[in-house]
Amino acid sequence: MSSLDKLREQNLAAYLDALAAKTSTPGGGAVAAVVAAEACSLVAMVANFSKDETAKDIAGRAHASIANLLELGDQDALAFESVMKAFKGEGDRSSACEQAAGIPAQVIGICLTHVEDLEYLSAQGNPNLITDTAIASLLFDSALKSSELNILINMKDFDAIPEVLESAINSVPGATNRLQFIASTIRTGLS
Repeated sequence: MSSLDKLREQNLAAYLDALAAKTSTPGGGAVAAVVAAEACSLVAMVANFSKDETAKDIAGRAHASIANLLELGDQDALAFESVMKAFKGEGDRSSACEQAAGIPAQVIGICLTHVEDLEYLSAQGNPNLITDTAIASLLFDSALKSSELNILINMKDFDAIPEVLESAINSVPGATNRLQFIASTIRTGLS
């Protein structure tokens, strides 16, 4: 299986085999995108089991995000291959690193669009699926923190981080606090 196989077209076992292989792609950036896509899938499921119009809108947004995140996972693998080539002298290193950092910034942006949706579902969603809402919160939290790390590693040799990337990094703590609050509130309610 090549690293250029599309995430959407792989079965789970093939994806995990590719991830475990002694190759640099897919790697952590693709994992962050897939984890965020899994969170979106849970958001869509909970919303689909909820009865109001807001929940239907949430489900639609989540479905759209799944496709975008899987595409970003594929783009991450290609961008990392460009970074590796640039480190070998085949291309502009600065440009390759900035492009590679831009992908996790986009993953962060998508995750941020669903924080409010999770807050809504934790209060108004189907109560029988409340743990799925909490798990989605935890998965988004992981995807956000992972994406932040991927930006930082790609920008570590630069004197200044471009504003759009700095903005993405700065948005992570507030979002993760909100996500952790959702999960911990649900956890407390189960005790």
